[in-house]
Amino acid sequence: MRYPPDHKEKLRAALLEAAVQQMKVNGFMGIGVDGIAGAAGVTSGAVYSHFTNKAGLLAAIIETYLGQVSGAADSPRDDIDGLRDFLTYYIGNAHCLDIENGCVMPALSEDVARHPAAREVYDRQATVFATRIANALGGEPQQAQHRAWSLVALMVGAVTVSRAMIPGSHAQQQVLQAGLAAAMAIVDGGEADGPTGASAI
Repeated sequence: MRYPPDHKEKLRAALLEAAVQQMKVNGFMGIGVDGIAGAAGVTSGAVYSHFTNKAGLLAAIIETYLGQVSGAADSPRDDIDGLRDFLTYYIGNAHCLDIENGCVMPALSEDVARHPAAREVYDRQATVFATRIANALGGEPQQAQHRAWSLVALMVGAVTVSRAMIPGSHAQQQVLQAGLAAAMAIVDGGEADGPTGASAI
């Protein structure tokens, strides 16, 4: 049977999508090769033909999905209004509750710490994400990068903590509201600014 020229690329994308959906719900350690293959409509052997091991699969997930959020812009637009919209969605109820379609960073970061081989690609892609935010913030480059990393840490931390709480509880809402208020203060040039001359993270 002859496959179309883009068959391999489409199959790899389908396998990655199946893997990332499992990972968001069950964590990376909860990913099963048989489940990924079944969701993509192929055999388990097809998974190993694209990813030599789970570390390779984790690296591919990071490369493809880090910083993306379904239902909002894939990443903040390079302007301050776009960044505000992105933050409002990211540190909000909809994103908090929609784990399957949310950003992979809250689900992924702890697993990356257990797989040193994946840290390089995580470091690189997280830096790309932070740089997009810094570009949207504008201003002096080192200060913008400092504020951008503060936002990344705040975003991921607020969502991670809120998802561990009872959905809709008062405490969960306070975490999200406080997180968003702190993020907007950073956007407005607030207390997350580093000292003059400080090195970017």
